[in-house]
Amino acid sequence: MGFEGFLGILAVVALFVVSAFFGSDEANSKDNEQLDKLDDGMGSIIADGEHMTREEAKDAQARGELYDTYL
Repeated sequence: MGFEGFLGILAVVALFVVSAFFGSDEANSKDNEQLDKLDDGMGSIIADGEHMTREEAKDAQARGELYDTYL
């Protein structure tokens, strides 16, 4: 394997790392968008009839327990 083969492998690894980095940003953007929609305007989140802090909502969202229901 020569220098060109090494550069090819390096390019593939770099593309993988970049795609993984930007893919996670898209997921975080969707998560933040959901929390923004459920925000009551005073720093609390209202989901499923419950009032919770933004941190509690992030934890529930990470567990898959936060749904887009209002009041």
